[in-house]
Amino acid sequence: MISGYAFRGYNVDAFLLFRWMFRQGILPDCFTLVSVLKASVGGGKCGGLAKVSMIHGCVIQLGYESYSIISGSLVDAYVKCGNLANASYLYKKMQNKDRISCTALITGYAREGKNSSECLELFRQLHRNHREIDSIILCSMINICANTASLSLGRQLHAIAIKYQSTLDMAMSNALVDMYAKTGEIEDANIVFHHTTEKNIISWTSMIAAYGVHGRGVDAVSYFKKMECEGFEPNDLTFLSLLFACSHNGLTAEGRECFTKMVRKYKIVPGDEHYSCLVDLFARSDCLNESYDLICRMNIKPSASLWGKVLGACSIYGNMDLGEVAAKHLCNIEPTNAVSYVVLASMYSAAGLWDIAWKARDVVQTKRLPKDPGYSLFHSGNDMVALIPG
Repeated sequence: MISGYAFRGYNVDAFLLFRWMFRQGILPDCFTLVSVLKASVGGGKCGGLAKVSMIHGCVIQLGYESYSIISGSLVDAYVKCGNLANASYLYKKMQNKDRISCTALITGYAREGKNSSECLELFRQLHRNHREIDSIILCSMINICANTASLSLGRQLHAIAIKYQSTLDMAMSNALVDMYAKTGEIEDANIVFHHTTEKNIISWTSMIAAYGVHGRGVDAVSYFKKMECEGFEPNDLTFLSLLFACSHNGLTAEGRECFTKMVRKYKIVPGDEHYSCLVDLFARSDCLNESYDLICRMNIKPSASLWGKVLGACSIYGNMDLGEVAAKHLCNIEPTNAVSYVVLASMYSAAGLWDIAWKARDVVQTKRLPKDPGYSLFHSGNDMVALIPG
Protein backbone atom coordinates (compact mmCIF):
# COMPACT_ATOMS: atom_id res chain seq x y z
CA MET A 1 0.00 0.00 0.00
CA ILE A 2 2.80 2.42 0.91
CA SER A 3 4.70 1.70 -2.28
CA GLY A 4 1.47 2.22 -4.25
CA TYR A 5 0.93 5.65 -2.67
CA ALA A 6 4.58 6.57 -3.30
CA PHE A 7 4.42 5.39 -6.92
CA ARG A 8 1.31 7.48 -7.58
CA GLY A 9 2.78 10.56 -5.93
CA TYR A 10 0.59 10.50 -2.80
CA ASN A 11 3.58 11.30 -0.63
CA VAL A 12 1.72 12.55 2.45
CA ASP A 13 -0.57 9.50 2.48
CA ALA A 14 2.41 7.16 2.18
CA PHE A 15 4.18 8.75 5.14
CA LEU A 16 1.05 8.87 7.33
CA LEU A 17 0.34 5.21 6.62
CA PHE A 18 3.92 4.31 7.50
CA ARG A 19 3.71 6.21 10.80
CA TRP A 20 0.39 4.57 11.68
CA MET A 21 1.79 1.14 10.81
CA PHE A 22 4.88 1.66 12.96
CA ARG A 23 2.79 2.81 15.96
CA GLN A 24 0.65 -0.30 15.62
CA GLY A 25 3.74 -2.46 15.98
CA ILE A 26 3.75 -3.61 12.36
CA LEU A 27 7.44 -3.71 11.47
CA PRO A 28 8.35 -2.53 7.96
CA ASP A 29 10.75 -4.38 5.70
CA CYS A 30 13.52 -2.87 3.56
CA PHE A 31 11.24 -2.45 0.56
CA THR A 32 8.73 -0.46 2.64
CA LEU A 33 11.43 1.79 4.11
CA VAL A 34 12.89 2.56 0.68
CA SER A 35 9.41 3.43 -0.64
CA VAL A 36 8.53 5.73 2.24
CA LEU A 37 11.94 7.47 2.01
CA LYS A 38 11.28 8.27 -1.64
CA ALA A 39 7.85 9.61 -0.73
CA SER A 40 9.15 11.71 2.17
CA VAL A 41 11.51 13.87 0.10
CA GLY A 42 8.56 15.20 -1.90
CA GLY A 43 7.52 17.58 0.86
CA GLY A 44 10.25 20.18 0.38
CA LYS A 45 13.53 20.57 2.22
CA CYS A 46 12.16 21.49 5.66
CA GLY A 47 9.20 19.12 5.89
CA GLY A 48 11.04 16.39 4.03
CA LEU A 49 14.08 16.56 6.31
CA ALA A 50 11.95 16.05 9.44
CA LYS A 51 10.33 12.97 7.89
CA VAL A 52 13.63 11.52 6.69
CA SER A 53 15.17 12.04 10.14
CA MET A 54 12.24 10.19 11.74
CA ILE A 55 12.55 7.30 9.29
CA HIS A 56 16.31 7.23 9.93
CA GLY A 57 15.53 6.79 13.63
CA CYS A 58 13.25 3.86 12.79
CA VAL A 59 16.04 2.31 10.68
CA ILE A 60 18.45 2.53 13.62
CA GLN A 61 15.82 1.14 15.99
CA LEU A 62 15.13 -1.83 13.70
CA GLY A 63 18.84 -2.50 13.10
CA TYR A 64 18.71 -1.97 9.33
CA GLU A 65 21.70 0.41 9.13
CA SER A 66 23.97 -2.25 7.65
CA TYR A 67 21.67 -2.86 4.68
CA SER A 68 23.19 -1.19 1.62
CA ILE A 69 19.84 -0.52 -0.01
CA ILE A 70 18.63 1.34 3.09
CA SER A 71 21.86 3.31 3.55
CA GLY A 72 21.88 4.29 -0.12
CA SER A 73 18.26 5.46 0.06
CA LEU A 74 19.03 7.50 3.19
CA VAL A 75 22.01 9.14 1.47
CA ASP A 76 19.83 10.03 -1.50
CA ALA A 77 17.02 11.32 0.74
CA TYR A 78 19.32 13.52 2.83
CA VAL A 79 20.89 14.96 -0.34
CA LYS A 80 17.47 15.84 -1.76
CA CYS A 81 16.54 17.51 1.53
CA GLY A 82 19.72 19.60 1.44
CA ASN A 83 21.44 17.97 4.42
CA LEU A 84 24.78 17.02 2.85
CA ALA A 85 26.49 16.62 6.23
CA ASN A 86 24.28 13.66 7.19
CA ALA A 87 24.46 12.26 3.64
CA SER A 88 28.27 12.38 3.68
CA TYR A 89 28.44 10.82 7.17
CA LEU A 90 26.22 7.91 6.11
CA TYR A 91 28.12 7.40 2.86
CA LYS A 92 31.45 7.17 4.69
CA LYS A 93 29.97 4.55 7.05
CA MET A 94 28.69 2.38 4.18
CA GLN A 95 30.67 -0.85 3.88
CA ASN A 96 29.67 -1.46 0.26
CA LYS A 97 29.64 1.94 -1.40
CA ASP A 98 27.66 1.84 -4.62
CA ARG A 99 27.68 4.13 -7.63
CA ILE A 100 24.11 5.35 -7.04
CA SER A 101 24.89 6.70 -3.55
CA CYS A 102 28.10 8.29 -4.80
CA THR A 103 26.26 9.89 -7.70
CA ALA A 104 23.63 11.31 -5.35
CA LEU A 105 26.30 12.81 -3.09
CA ILE A 106 28.31 14.30 -5.97
CA THR A 107 25.14 15.77 -7.46
CA GLY A 108 24.28 17.31 -4.10
CA TYR A 109 27.72 18.89 -3.76
CA ALA A 110 27.48 20.25 -7.31
CA ARG A 111 24.07 21.76 -6.60
CA GLU A 112 25.32 23.37 -3.38
CA GLY A 113 28.47 24.70 -5.05
CA LYS A 114 30.66 23.93 -2.03
CA ASN A 115 33.01 21.19 -0.79
CA SER A 116 34.62 20.80 -4.20
CA SER A 117 37.60 18.97 -2.66
CA GLU A 118 35.36 16.30 -1.10
CA CYS A 119 33.48 15.94 -4.34
CA LEU A 120 36.72 15.49 -6.26
CA GLU A 121 37.85 12.80 -3.84
CA LEU A 122 34.56 10.92 -4.33
CA PHE A 123 35.08 11.02 -8.08
CA ARG A 124 38.67 9.78 -7.72
CA GLN A 125 37.46 6.84 -5.63
CA LEU A 126 34.98 5.92 -8.34
CA HIS A 127 37.65 6.15 -11.00
CA ARG A 128 40.22 4.17 -8.98
CA ASN A 129 37.70 1.40 -8.29
CA HIS A 130 36.89 1.18 -12.01
CA ARG A 131 33.23 1.86 -11.34
CA GLU A 132 31.02 2.92 -14.22
CA ILE A 133 31.00 6.71 -14.65
CA ASP A 134 27.82 7.96 -16.26
CA SER A 135 26.85 11.31 -17.73
CA ILE A 136 25.11 12.42 -14.52
CA ILE A 137 28.34 12.22 -12.52
CA LEU A 138 30.37 13.86 -15.28
CA CYS A 139 27.86 16.72 -15.68
CA SER A 140 27.91 17.33 -11.92
CA MET A 141 31.70 17.34 -11.84
CA ILE A 142 31.90 19.68 -14.83
CA ASN A 143 29.44 22.04 -13.11
CA ILE A 144 31.73 22.08 -10.07
CA CYS A 145 34.67 22.94 -12.32
CA ALA A 146 32.61 25.79 -13.78
CA ASN A 147 31.76 27.18 -10.34
CA THR A 148 35.35 26.91 -9.08
CA ALA A 149 37.02 27.98 -12.36
CA SER A 150 39.02 24.73 -12.46
CA LEU A 151 39.93 24.69 -16.14
CA SER A 152 42.61 21.98 -15.94
CA LEU A 153 40.29 19.50 -14.23
CA GLY A 154 37.48 20.50 -16.58
CA ARG A 155 39.60 19.60 -19.61
CA GLN A 156 40.42 16.20 -18.07
CA LEU A 157 36.72 15.55 -17.47
CA HIS A 158 36.01 16.56 -21.07
CA ALA A 159 38.49 13.91 -22.20
CA ILE A 160 36.89 11.30 -19.92
CA ALA A 161 33.46 12.23 -21.31
CA ILE A 162 34.69 11.65 -24.87
CA LYS A 163 36.18 8.31 -23.76
CA TYR A 164 32.87 7.12 -22.32
CA GLN A 165 30.63 8.76 -24.94
CA SER A 166 31.78 9.08 -28.54
CA THR A 167 28.91 11.53 -29.12
CA LEU A 168 28.24 13.94 -26.27
CA ASP A 169 24.59 14.28 -25.29
CA MET A 170 22.83 17.62 -24.92
CA ALA A 171 23.23 17.88 -21.14
CA MET A 172 26.96 17.15 -21.33
CA SER A 173 27.51 19.65 -24.15
CA ASN A 174 25.63 22.36 -22.24
CA ALA A 175 27.69 21.69 -19.10
CA LEU A 176 30.93 21.92 -21.10
CA VAL A 177 29.86 25.17 -22.78
CA ASP A 178 29.10 26.66 -19.36
CA MET A 179 32.39 25.39 -17.88
CA TYR A 180 34.58 26.75 -20.69
CA ALA A 181 32.75 30.08 -20.65
CA LYS A 182 33.13 30.52 -16.88
CA THR A 183 36.82 29.61 -17.00
CA GLY A 184 37.53 32.20 -19.69
CA GLU A 185 37.87 29.87 -22.68
CA ILE A 186 35.13 31.38 -24.84
CA GLU A 187 36.48 29.89 -28.09
CA ASP A 188 36.48 26.38 -26.62
CA ALA A 189 32.89 26.96 -25.52
CA ASN A 190 32.08 28.00 -29.08
CA ILE A 191 33.70 24.85 -30.50
CA VAL A 192 31.69 22.58 -28.18
CA PHE A 193 28.51 24.49 -29.05
CA HIS A 194 29.01 24.09 -32.81
CA HIS A 195 29.83 20.39 -32.45
CA THR A 196 26.59 19.80 -30.55
CA THR A 197 24.27 18.10 -33.01
CA GLU A 198 21.11 18.58 -30.96
CA LYS A 199 20.75 21.99 -29.34
CA ASN A 200 18.06 23.33 -27.02
CA ILE A 201 17.23 26.71 -25.51
CA ILE A 202 19.78 26.08 -22.71
CA SER A 203 22.55 25.65 -25.30
CA TRP A 204 21.76 28.98 -26.96
CA THR A 205 21.26 30.81 -23.66
CA SER A 206 24.62 29.53 -22.38
CA MET A 207 26.43 30.94 -25.43
CA ILE A 208 24.59 34.27 -25.24
CA ALA A 209 25.51 34.53 -21.54
CA ALA A 210 29.11 33.55 -22.27
CA TYR A 211 29.58 36.26 -24.90
CA GLY A 212 27.91 38.82 -22.66
CA VAL A 213 30.20 38.07 -19.70
CA HIS A 214 33.29 38.22 -21.93
CA GLY A 215 32.47 41.68 -23.26
CA ARG A 216 31.28 40.54 -26.68
CA GLY A 217 27.78 41.95 -26.62
CA VAL A 218 27.52 42.23 -30.42
CA ASP A 219 28.16 38.47 -30.70
CA ALA A 220 25.57 37.82 -27.99
CA VAL A 221 22.94 39.77 -29.96
CA SER A 222 24.00 37.97 -33.15
CA TYR A 223 23.54 34.56 -31.50
CA PHE A 224 20.12 35.62 -30.24
CA LYS A 225 19.03 36.47 -33.78
CA LYS A 226 20.40 33.15 -35.09
CA MET A 227 18.50 31.34 -32.36
CA GLU A 228 15.25 33.00 -33.40
CA CYS A 229 15.91 32.18 -37.07
CA GLU A 230 16.33 28.50 -36.19
CA GLY A 231 12.91 28.46 -34.51
CA PHE A 232 13.90 28.44 -30.83
CA GLU A 233 11.65 30.49 -28.54
CA PRO A 234 13.61 32.40 -25.88
CA ASN A 235 12.63 32.24 -22.23
CA ASP A 236 13.08 34.68 -19.36
CA LEU A 237 16.67 33.49 -18.70
CA THR A 238 17.59 34.02 -22.35
CA PHE A 239 16.40 37.62 -22.20
CA LEU A 240 18.13 38.15 -18.86
CA SER A 241 21.44 37.00 -20.39
CA LEU A 242 20.86 39.21 -23.43
CA LEU A 243 19.97 42.27 -21.35
CA PHE A 244 23.09 41.70 -19.25
CA ALA A 245 25.20 41.53 -22.42
CA CYS A 246 23.69 44.77 -23.74
CA SER A 247 24.10 46.49 -20.38
CA HIS A 248 27.78 45.65 -19.98
CA ASN A 249 28.68 46.48 -23.57
CA GLY A 250 26.92 49.83 -24.04
CA LEU A 251 24.32 48.48 -26.49
CA THR A 252 21.52 50.81 -25.42
CA ALA A 253 19.38 50.59 -28.57
CA GLU A 254 19.71 46.80 -28.71
CA GLY A 255 18.76 46.56 -25.02
CA ARG A 256 15.61 48.63 -25.54
CA GLU A 257 14.64 46.49 -28.54
CA CYS A 258 15.30 43.29 -26.60
CA PHE A 259 13.13 44.36 -23.64
CA THR A 260 10.31 45.47 -25.93
CA LYS A 261 10.42 42.18 -27.83
CA MET A 262 10.37 40.19 -24.58
CA VAL A 263 7.20 41.94 -23.37
CA ARG A 264 5.28 42.43 -26.61
CA LYS A 265 6.24 39.49 -28.82
CA TYR A 266 6.91 36.73 -26.31
CA LYS A 267 4.54 37.97 -23.56
CA ILE A 268 7.13 37.41 -20.83
CA VAL A 269 6.45 39.38 -17.64
CA PRO A 270 9.67 41.17 -16.60
CA GLY A 271 11.05 40.31 -13.20
CA ASP A 272 13.23 42.30 -10.84
CA GLU A 273 16.42 41.09 -12.54
CA HIS A 274 15.20 42.12 -16.01
CA TYR A 275 14.37 45.61 -14.76
CA SER A 276 17.70 45.72 -12.94
CA CYS A 277 19.61 45.01 -16.18
CA LEU A 278 17.60 47.62 -18.10
CA VAL A 279 18.05 50.26 -15.40
CA ASP A 280 21.76 49.43 -15.34
CA LEU A 281 21.86 49.78 -19.14
CA PHE A 282 20.31 53.26 -19.01
CA ALA A 283 22.47 54.28 -16.05
CA ARG A 284 25.71 53.22 -17.76
CA SER A 285 24.66 55.16 -20.88
CA ASP A 286 24.00 58.35 -18.86
CA CYS A 287 20.24 58.04 -19.52
CA LEU A 288 19.56 58.58 -15.83
CA ASN A 289 16.18 60.23 -16.22
CA GLU A 290 15.06 57.34 -18.42
CA SER A 291 16.16 54.85 -15.78
CA TYR A 292 14.24 56.79 -13.11
CA ASP A 293 11.11 56.89 -15.29
CA LEU A 294 11.37 53.13 -15.80
CA ILE A 295 11.54 52.54 -12.05
CA CYS A 296 8.44 54.70 -11.53
CA ARG A 297 6.53 52.76 -14.22
CA MET A 298 7.50 49.28 -13.02
CA ASN A 299 4.76 46.86 -11.99
CA ILE A 300 6.87 45.58 -9.08
CA LYS A 301 8.35 47.30 -6.05
CA PRO A 302 11.89 48.59 -6.76
CA SER A 303 14.61 46.71 -4.92
CA ALA A 304 17.72 48.05 -3.23
CA SER A 305 19.74 46.72 -6.17
CA LEU A 306 17.85 48.95 -8.62
CA TRP A 307 18.28 52.11 -6.58
CA GLY A 308 21.91 51.18 -5.97
CA LYS A 309 22.60 51.09 -9.71
CA VAL A 310 20.98 54.51 -10.11
CA LEU A 311 22.94 55.95 -7.19
CA GLY A 312 26.21 54.56 -8.55
CA ALA A 313 25.55 56.08 -11.98
CA CYS A 314 24.59 59.41 -10.42
CA SER A 315 27.90 59.41 -8.57
CA ILE A 316 29.79 58.81 -11.85
CA TYR A 317 27.93 61.43 -13.88
CA GLY A 318 27.47 63.95 -11.07
CA ASN A 319 23.65 63.98 -11.07
CA MET A 320 23.13 65.34 -7.56
CA ASP A 321 19.32 65.67 -7.64
CA LEU A 322 18.55 62.14 -8.74
CA GLY A 323 21.36 60.81 -6.55
CA GLU A 324 19.69 62.24 -3.45
CA VAL A 325 16.38 60.63 -4.47
CA ALA A 326 18.05 57.25 -5.00
CA ALA A 327 19.95 57.51 -1.71
CA LYS A 328 16.73 58.34 0.17
CA HIS A 329 15.01 55.24 -1.20
CA LEU A 330 18.05 53.11 -0.42
CA CYS A 331 18.18 54.33 3.16
CA ASN A 332 14.48 53.49 3.60
CA ILE A 333 14.93 49.98 2.19
CA GLU A 334 18.26 49.20 3.88
CA PRO A 335 18.68 51.63 6.80
CA THR A 336 21.69 49.72 8.18
CA ASN A 337 23.62 49.64 4.90
CA ALA A 338 26.49 52.12 5.02
CA VAL A 339 27.20 52.07 1.27
CA SER A 340 24.45 54.53 0.28
CA TYR A 341 25.69 57.09 2.83
CA VAL A 342 29.29 56.68 1.70
CA VAL A 343 28.44 57.09 -2.01
CA LEU A 344 26.26 60.12 -1.26
CA ALA A 345 29.05 61.67 0.78
CA SER A 346 31.47 61.11 -2.11
CA MET A 347 29.05 62.90 -4.46
CA TYR A 348 28.84 65.89 -2.13
CA SER A 349 32.62 65.96 -1.78
CA ALA A 350 33.10 65.91 -5.55
CA ALA A 351 30.73 68.87 -5.83
CA GLY A 352 32.65 70.76 -3.13
CA LEU A 353 29.81 70.52 -0.58
CA TRP A 354 32.08 69.52 2.27
CA ASP A 355 29.73 70.32 5.15
CA ILE A 356 26.91 68.17 3.75
CA ALA A 357 29.40 65.42 2.88
CA TRP A 358 30.63 65.38 6.46
CA LYS A 359 27.05 65.06 7.75
CA ALA A 360 26.46 62.04 5.51
CA ARG A 361 29.64 60.37 6.72
CA ASP A 362 28.80 61.28 10.31
CA VAL A 363 25.62 59.19 10.03
CA VAL A 364 27.77 56.11 9.43
CA GLN A 365 29.86 56.89 12.51
CA THR A 366 26.93 57.84 14.75
CA LYS A 367 24.82 54.79 13.89
CA ARG A 368 27.92 52.57 13.79
CA LEU A 369 26.90 51.11 10.48
CA PRO A 370 29.20 48.26 9.38
CA LYS A 371 30.99 48.53 6.06
CA ASP A 372 32.66 45.41 4.70
CA PRO A 373 36.11 46.05 3.23
CA GLY A 374 36.78 45.16 -0.39
CA TYR A 375 38.74 42.00 -1.05
CA SER A 376 40.03 39.77 -3.84
CA LEU A 377 39.64 36.01 -4.29
CA PHE A 378 42.72 33.85 -4.75
CA HIS A 379 42.37 30.37 -6.27
CA SER A 380 44.49 27.98 -4.19
CA GLY A 381 44.17 24.32 -5.13
CA ASN A 382 40.50 23.48 -4.88
CA ASP A 383 39.57 26.39 -2.62
CA MET A 384 38.93 30.08 -3.07
CA VAL A 385 40.80 32.16 -0.46
CA ALA A 386 39.67 35.69 0.35
CA LEU A 387 42.55 38.21 0.46
CA ILE A 388 41.27 40.75 2.96
CA PRO A 389 43.59 43.68 3.74
CA GLY A 390 44.71 43.81 7.34
